[in-house]
Amino acid sequence: MKKLLSILLTTLFLCACGDEEKKSDPLEIIGTYGDDFGGTHVITATKWDMAAMGTFTISKFDNADDFVIAQNDATNTYNPGKWSRMDWVWSGNDLYFCQIAYDKNSATEAEATTGTDPEDITTGCNGNPWTKLTPTTFAGAAGTTGSPAVAKDDPDITAWATGVAAVEWGDNLTEAWKDTDKALGPAEGNATAVVSLGDGGSITLTFDEPITDGDGPDIVVFENSFSDDFLELAFVEVSSDGVTFVRFDSTYLGTGPVSEYGTLDPTLIDGLAGKYRAGWGVPFDLATLAGKDATVDLSAITHIRIVDVKGDGSMTDSGGRPIYDPYPTHESAGFDLDAVGIIK
Repeated sequence: MKKLLSILLTTLFLCACGDEEKKSDPLEIIGTYGDDFGGTHVITATKWDMAAMGTFTISKFDNADDFVIAQNDATNTYNPGKWSRMDWVWSGNDLYFCQIAYDKNSATEAEATTGTDPEDITTGCNGNPWTKLTPTTFAGAAGTTGSPAVAKDDPDITAWATGVAAVEWGDNLTEAWKDTDKALGPAEGNATAVVSLGDGGSITLTFDEPITDGDGPDIVVFENSFSDDFLELAFVEVSSDGVTFVRFDSTYLGTGPVSEYGTLDPTLIDGLAGKYRAGWGVPFDLATLAGKDATVDLSAITHIRIVDVKGDGSMTDSGGRPIYDPYPTHESAGFDLDAVGIIK
């Protein structure tokens, strides 16, 4: 009897574990996409952000029947606070979706909505075409096709930072990594010849001559990553007086936390320093800042500030999306600055 009871309990335990594992499977369409109408879709485990069309908080999803139930955000222009149902379908390698419900009074009512035919991409969305979602990506790692990464010995780099105007140390940083002189002069591409900023820290650098806005990139920032995907990120800001700074726009399309030794996909990152491995820098074009702040003279930049992105998601990109990179890290935590060069 005891043996039989033990077998029954073990069976129930395994079944329960299997159910729990099934329940914990992630939403299979998490990612960032563009549609054929110029819209963007950022889908996480809890949100579906359709940019101008609004944000939807996911309350339920089903990877077997391919649907999401979500509540329209209270700030949405259309049907705020109502409930939506989004169905998806794969046609070959292509992903399509249909927002079959958008104005229901409850999650139950939204889930009960029908009208999609996954076999008919042309008219199977309640008589309309399904909307194609194409993954959004940027240029990849240094050396890959289309990558704008700049080599440390690129002859177009004509000057390097020569002074440190200010530094604010972040968390989880030891004294051994606080030598600010290591941020001056040419990039070395050496893992230890850097100054680490700590989580959320920053450093402001100066130059012998003001930086002007020329053709193409004007600034290039080097980090010390030992690989193409173990990346620590930072914002880049410029100033013409050392007081008022303007930040380059950034986009981060990752969708979840990254562990201390976790990795990032560089094709989901744009406008952030640290995207490339040691010896390769991220270029920035002053022209992209035109009109952001009239008090900053883009023809006479005197200061550049590098601000570590604290990797826990508490900092956001220009679109308000949380940014994640390896976190928490220790001793040499945060962005590891090798050098900042000037391209003329």
